[in-house]
Amino acid sequence: MQAAELSYVKLAGPNQYKVTYRVYRDCGGVDFNGIVADLEYRTTGCTGGPWPRVRMVLVPGTRRTGSDYCAAVGSPCGFNQPTNYETGEFTATLTLPPGQWTMSVSVNARPELGNVENASSVELYTEATLDNRQGQSNSSPVFSSNGQVVKFVGWKLPTTFSQLALDPDGDSLVYELVAPLVGCGTDTLTYKRLPNDGNFQLSATPPCVVVTTVARYSPRFPLASFNLSGTCPILTGQPYFDFNPANGSISMLPVLFNPAVNSAENKNVVAVEVSEYRYLTNAIGQRYLALVGSVRRDILFTVVDCGNNVNPVVGLLTVNGSSVPQSVTTPIAATAGQLITVRVPAADANGTQLLTMTSNVEQALPNSEFTPAPPSVNPTGQITWIPPVTLPSGLYYCTVTTTDDACPIKGVQTQTLTFRVTNTLLSTRPARHATALVAVPTPFQGQVSFQLAKAGVQPVLVFDQLGRQIATLQSLPSGQVQWRPAATVPAGLYLARTPDGSQMARLLRTGTE
Repeated sequence: MQAAELSYVKLAGPNQYKVTYRVYRDCGGVDFNGIVADLEYRTTGCTGGPWPRVRMVLVPGTRRTGSDYCAAVGSPCGFNQPTNYETGEFTATLTLPPGQWTMSVSVNARPELGNVENASSVELYTEATLDNRQGQSNSSPVFSSNGQVVKFVGWKLPTTFSQLALDPDGDSLVYELVAPLVGCGTDTLTYKRLPNDGNFQLSATPPCVVVTTVARYSPRFPLASFNLSGTCPILTGQPYFDFNPANGSISMLPVLFNPAVNSAENKNVVAVEVSEYRYLTNAIGQRYLALVGSVRRDILFTVVDCGNNVNPVVGLLTVNGSSVPQSVTTPIAATAGQLITVRVPAADANGTQLLTMTSNVEQALPNSEFTPAPPSVNPTGQITWIPPVTLPSGLYYCTVTTTDDACPIKGVQTQTLTFRVTNTLLSTRPARHATALVAVPTPFQGQVSFQLAKAGVQPVLVFDQLGRQIATLQSLPSGQVQWRPAATVPAGLYLARTPDGSQMARLLRTGTE
């Protein structure tokens, strides 16, 4: 059992919760049909066992095989095949009256690992917590990057992944690297010492030794990842395992690799905990910030030799068609109710590989869309977003993942983008949710129309994919809007919206009549 996580969703029934256990098994091990997943739940913390439990059920259709290999290898899954993983989801429904709840699942067993002691002799334990003592409704954060839990990471290759979680209630999230659990409370795995206490051989030919100041793995340094300086035979290693506590982004540069087939030294467990906070009101009317729940995810990173392949990268961003490009690490300024477009280019130093871009933007940002480019050597994807007028000011995150077609193992890089939203909505103005309008026909050629929520003559603005306003329309007295673009307006995706951003329609033109 390579990785796991728990999450829960509040159901409509009184104190009813649906709990989901997602687990990642080694394809060469026990099939999911042989796995027993018992969900324990209690309000007594780690005392008072044995605790009540319920048998979780494997959900049909949730089994998915890892896709880290190129098309020529496919997605192998079975004994004596290339190492891979399979994901499965188990669910159960619980009644959880107001209290401080801890839910947990243990399954046998972890693989032997390079960064912790005796991992194969203990169970894979994971847990989630819920504090609903005030009777408030709460659903847990859910990790959005399901494909970045069991991953190959390239030896001596800079790599960035995402452990971004989304919270359906809009609670504030805090991320933390923690020690993997063996059982409840402080029962954790013990970290190993690095080879030769952190001074290890990088290569035999030419002879090269890395000298560091790190002697032991830890939750915040769970993988031998260093920035190297100097020249062989002696290099200096500066610890480099960068973790962003605001969005769960992880960057690393693995430098320790054992070429032996399926060596445990190359496998490293990393554990992330996400805690959710919310302002509540006590009995005397005072507001206070409360921890209302948490989830954990155990991750498995396996270091591999990728040969001459390098990972793709995301370049400078173009925001709203500006001629001044912007760094991917700089927060992108956005205003609630106003359209913003971000063009995201990707490149690969190998030069000939086809790159594929994906994004979780439509999950992470309400009222948004990602338009990927066809796989190419230098694709450019685009994020289009109108933040709802009711969206509070603050930082919002999404990810863009770029994958090359190297063989046998594809190179992957995930960049987390940050939007800094400013909401200029006056406190005296009634709050409104952005409404998506249905345009017909979709797609269209010569003419398209849609209906506004209210009758009356109103202005409507039309923007192209670069965020440039290309037309100003007027609705009919009935509230219907019609657009007959000129033949010179190219095919593509357009956005029509009211000036306040409260209503919008996506207009896809495929050509002219």
